Amino acid sequence: MRYIFAAISIFLNVSLSAQTPQSEITTTRILKVIDGDTMTHNSLPMLFVSPNHKHNKKAEIDYNRLMRDVKKMYPYAQLAKATLIDIRNATETMPSGSARDAYVKQQEKDLLKSYGAELKKCTVRQGRILLKLVDREVNQTSYEIIKDLRGSFSAMMWQGVARLFGETLKTEYDAKGEDAYIEYIVCMIELGMM
Repeated sequence: MRYIFAAISIFLNVSLSAQTPQSEITTTRILKVIDGDTMTHNSLPMLFVSPNHKHNKKAEIDYNRLMRDVKKMYPYAQLAKATLIDIRNATETMPSGSARDAYVKQQEKDLLKSYGAELKKCTVRQGRILLKLVDREVNQTSYEIIKDLRGSFSAMMWQGVARLFGETLKTEYDAKGEDAYIEYIVCMIELGMM
């Protein structure tokens, strides 16, 4: 009788494990010895819970629009991060402030020439998302970036322009609060799922 139960349990384990695709589930098991006691430490894959908008048509439309805008602006935020790193690396070795200022102005002209026409077509909402994404990538608000590269007067001037449109360059990215949907979409993009 005992052999029958053992055979049934082996058969059930084999048949159930054959039904789960092992390529989708990856775990890492690490054994740790703490005070002579062996503990297992398992790392599980990251889990994302997507928002459910099936019952609210307006929320679904708003989410889809946000997803479209984030997908459009995310590459520009990545470009801003790479460009800022390049500018900071180049200006560290420059001896004088005038050479540094000339270099920053030339980089600004090059960026405007390359991407100015595309960015002028963006909506105010997309610009707001871009400001938040730049803060996410660089961990510095747009106001602080302008102040570091171009000075306080230039930062105040661009802040005034942003205020004309009802915005602020001092907007900070809040991944766990009001920008949680943006964070979710960016994580999905980075994982290659969007």
